[in-house]
Amino acid sequence: MASDILDTAEAAASPLGAGLGRALEGIPFLDDATRPKAPTIPGVTPAQRAQGRRLALYHRHHLAELAAVRVALDRFLAGAGAVEAITDGVISLSLAENYRAFGNLCGRQCHLLQMHHDIEEGDMYPRLRQAAGLHQVLDRLSAEHCTVHGLLERIRDIVQSVTLEPTAERVLALREVYEVFERVVVSHFGYEERELEEAIGYYDAL
Repeated sequence: MASDILDTAEAAASPLGAGLGRALEGIPFLDDATRPKAPTIPGVTPAQRAQGRRLALYHRHHLAELAAVRVALDRFLAGAGAVEAITDGVISLSLAENYRAFGNLCGRQCHLLQMHHDIEEGDMYPRLRQAAGLHQVLDRLSAEHCTVHGLLERIRDIVQSVTLEPTAERVLALREVYEVFERVVVSHFGYEERELEEAIGYYDAL
């Protein structure tokens, strides 16, 4: 169960959640110390390991997309300054243009990341479940997908709320959630790449 793997008690103790406000309530955070480790697979060849490392190439593409979204968000936040530029729910035309650029890129990235995880859950993970020793790792990765998707939904909600009423509080919430989202995705990708490298090639899962 995802709630067993990513307990909200960990969220309260995690440095990722420290100092962040209500925008992140209910989001469990990743704790590397609780992540199961994949067993070594005897007889894995260099070619199989190389095949497993292909997953990192897909991840690098998503990280490049995240970097582009970050640039757009930074432009919007730079225009807002210390959010003094947002008064009475009104933002300037240039600020609105920067925000739309962020919203468009963010929406595209959310869709692509959702597709990536759907492919993993629907095809790659079932292939890897041939190995009984990987079940705990795969269960943990699936639970982490829930965390990533929870953050994506939170970002979508805040983007919509800023569009309807651009208050300083909502802009700050957007920055907080997106910063955590980036860190969670990078951490999740790294864990998945490390623990599944051998198995992906051995079971021809990618």
